[in-house]
Amino acid sequence: MATRWYPLWWNESHDGTWERIKEAIRRDWEQTKHDLRLDGGHELNQGAADTVRQASGRQAIPENDRPNPPKVIGSWDEAELPIGYGYGARQKYGAKHPIWDDDLEATLRSEWESDKARTRQPWDDAKRLVRHGYEYKLNL
Repeated sequence: MATRWYPLWWNESHDGTWERIKEAIRRDWEQTKHDLRLDGGHELNQGAADTVRQASGRQAIPENDRPNPPKVIGSWDEAELPIGYGYGARQKYGAKHPIWDDDLEATLRSEWESDKARTRQPWDDAKRLVRHGYEYKLNL
């Protein structure tokens, strides 16, 4: 049960702001509980970026306890470069790094970010695709 206490400086402006963002923050809390395996958490496909977009009104908030729609992976044209880079990196670095680790990631990130004009995607956006390429096993 929520308590309705506010400090003396709280005003209608605070009420309006809180009413606008509290559902996004509640969803973030439910996702956090799920991620930490705490009782009562729900998988809502809710990340920090979703919370910020929802709180600012740039993203719709799904109905209560409904997950956000899944993220659509971009076109092959967007995925080919980072996946190919990861696949090639396995050939270059695989003997030294048979599994993805922090040292490998730092190297790949540095290489990726050294030519931003050509890679065009920020590392944080490309990383999971690079890793997918690195970890891809082709069974012929």
